[in-house]
Amino acid sequence: MCEQIRTENITAANIVLAIVGLTVVNSTFVILLGICANVGLTFSKCPTIANT
Repeated sequence: MCEQIRTENITAANIVLAIVGLTVVNSTFVILLGICANVGLTFSKCPTIANT
């Protein structure tokens, strides 16, 4: 019985770690994409400002 509970706890912990890892990776990708989008927008705006 004890061994079963241990393995279940380990699998639950692994699932939680996997979910946390995925969310962290996803959030970092979103942040990077956001930065890239902001940089792209500022660079696209700069030439128009310079032209005027």
